[in-house]
Order: sequence, then structure tokens, then C-alpha cells
Amino acid sequence: MSNITDLAERLGRAIAESDEAKALQAARKVLNDDPDTAEALKKYRDQSEKMAKLESEGKPIEPDDKRALQELQDALTASATFKKFTEAQMEYVDLMRRVNEAMGKHLAATEPPEPQGQPA
Repeated sequence: MSNITDLAERLGRAIAESDEAKALQAARKVLNDDPDTAEALKKYRDQSEKMAKLESEGKPIEPDDKRALQELQDALTASATFKKFTEAQMEYVDLMRRVNEAMGKHLAATEPPEPQGQPA
């Protein structure tokens, strides 16, 4: 078992040292150092959470709430800082997807078979 955890440690370090992870860390730092974009992102997340809460409670979402969310989204998509962060994030997510697919090829054989029918 120790061999597997050793390999996991090595994989984790390799991912952390990858170009994709480094680019994401750098983009996150630039984003955090850009007060306007960081504030717009915080407000966007807050507004999204507010709307999700209203929806989960079965309460109506007012047009002003929808408009505020759209304005915040527009501000983010206009930000070069946010665009670079999003691109770096997508590259990192793609790397993680490829890693999961590579591992999944070997793990598929360990899954139990699907039931063929219902017992009578």
C-alpha cells in the first residue's frame, strides 16, 4: 500500500509543478492583486449565492437581482485579468480531466458489473 501512496505523492507534486498549475497560481495572484476585478468577482459570487438561495427557498428572483448579476458578469468578462484567470483555470481543469481519464482506464476493471436484470 505504501507504494501506492508514494506514487500518489509523486503525482501530486508533479501536478503542482506542472505548467498548468503554475499558470493558474500566477493568474490567481494577478487576479487577487487587481482590486477592481477581485471585488467584481466577490460581488458576482455573493449575488449568485443570493439568487441560488432564493431559488432553493422557492422565492421569486426579482428582475433587479437578475440585472445585477448580468452587470457583474459583464464586468468580469470585460476584464483581461479575469479572462486570463479563466483560461488558466480551464487549462488546469483539462489537465486534471486527462489525469482522471488515464487513471480511470486502469480502474474500470475493478468496478462491479452492472446488474443485468431485476430478480424475480
